[in-house]
Amino acid sequence: MFTDFSYDPNIPAILACGVVSLVLGFLWYGPLFGKAWAGYTGWTDDKVKALPRKSMAGTYFLTLLAALVTALVLDVLSRAIGASGVRDGITLGLWTGVGFSGMAFATTHLFEHKPVGLWLIVAGYQLFYQIAAALIVTLWR
Repeated sequence: MFTDFSYDPNIPAILACGVVSLVLGFLWYGPLFGKAWAGYTGWTDDKVKALPRKSMAGTYFLTLLAALVTALVLDVLSRAIGASGVRDGITLGLWTGVGFSGMAFATTHLFEHKPVGLWLIVAGYQLFYQIAAALIVTLWR
């Protein structure tokens, strides 16, 4: 299937996914679930303020890079399976969000004996981001 598959990445769509990941992350880990996430992880405003700015800049850069790689992979998968339309985009995001990210985080959280609520927050963000990104790369052709 992939041997005769040529790929020309949709750079504007992938970059748009990166922006969406930052906006969604701001909302998800801010007003929506920020207090619950902080409670599970032990992060406080004082701890955040004590972090060096350079450290946080690096964290945001690597987070953006991870989101761009995810979008690139979703773009490849979307084209390889011939996805088109809203339904296909949502379906692709659901399958990858639950099947890959959700289950990978489940395994990690189980072995680290972390609360289910933390897993729901972390995996939930990935699920919603992957649905959004899959929609973007599927519809933006």
